[in-house]
Amino acid sequence: MVPVAPGPATPGRARLASGYIDPPDRPPMLQILSASSLRPLLRGRHPALALEDVPALTRDELGLSGLMLPTDLLAGAGSAELERLRRQADRSRCPILALAEPDPLKVTDARWGSAAVDRAKRVLRAAERLGCSSAGIAVAAPEQAADAAVEALQEVMETADGVGVNLLLRPAPGLTQTPDRMTGFIKRVGGFRIGTMPDFLDAAATGDPGHYLKRLAPYASVVIASFEKIGPRTRRPKFDLAACVGVLGEVGYDASIAIEHRGEGDPVASVSAMRDALNTALADAAP
Repeated sequence: MVPVAPGPATPGRARLASGYIDPPDRPPMLQILSASSLRPLLRGRHPALALEDVPALTRDELGLSGLMLPTDLLAGAGSAELERLRRQADRSRCPILALAEPDPLKVTDARWGSAAVDRAKRVLRAAERLGCSSAGIAVAAPEQAADAAVEALQEVMETADGVGVNLLLRPAPGLTQTPDRMTGFIKRVGGFRIGTMPDFLDAAATGDPGHYLKRLAPYASVVIASFEKIGPRTRRPKFDLAACVGVLGEVGYDASIAIEHRGEGDPVASVSAMRDALNTALADAAP
């Protein structure tokens, strides 16, 4: 499959064009919140925040235009609960654009492979009920199991095509660990709705974030702007944010960028600081 920027099919774009995106003076990439950033506020015996209140907080307090939800925050939710959350997000003008499965799926494992494939299909169906255009998973498989992994993903892609949701792959040890392995695997699976979900911290960890993003961003419809901490004086994350954003511009990426805080401290304040740093980097990278 030849990558076509900005990535795989994006049925959510027409929906966004109907009024969810703010005026055109905003940066071209749609900035959304990875709700896993708020996990400390959503967990515990007495949560400080309810999941149904996340869309309003995202839009009104953080000034972001959509959500990416991790599946673990939806544990136990049925179709009715998913539909209510979707309606709440739409009322808040903060649609749920992507669903993400945090744990790698062992699709070729002799014991768990069938269950992993079924899990991927359920994630896609839940994404469709939430109104998402994309669902992200990681495939945990050794290189020697490539043929079995391709066959498993082709089965999953039948569900992706059926519900009209893009399947985005995050790197995992083994078959999809490096950008070249990932793109080779995607080409073997084939299909219009398969793509990638690159991650800034993963990119920085390679030592060559430019190469990482240049290889994976053309296949993406969501890029995760992950970070652990914003420097109090620099007001930037520890990695080279400008380089990451610059590469996205070079490859013509203009889809969603999900801000994801993975460190300690106040997640709302941290996401706000990353949003400001990201806006500065986007403005500096603009032609």
